Amino acid sequence: MVKFSDLKPGESAEIVGYNTGDSQYKSKLLSMGLVRGVRLKVLQVAPLGDPVKVAVLSYRLSLRKEEANVLMLERV
Repeated sequence: MVKFSDLKPGESAEIVGYNTGDSQYKSKLLSMGLVRGVRLKVLQVAPLGDPVKVAVLSYRLSLRKEEANVLMLERV
C-alpha cells in the first residue's frame, strides 16, 4: 500500500480501497470515477508540492495530496 502523497511523477497506482476520512470528499472522488480497480498516473506536481496532476480514465485531474490520501493505492 502507498499513500497518494508518496507518488512521484511518472509513477502509476491502482485504487484498492478507501481510508477513513472526510466522507464528503470521498463521495466527490467516487463521482469523478476514482473507484476500486481504476489506475491513475501522476503526471506533474506543482512547484510547491500541491496540487498534483494525474491521468485517470480518459481525462486529467488535479488533486490535493492531503485530501486524496483517503485513497488506498497499490503501485503498478
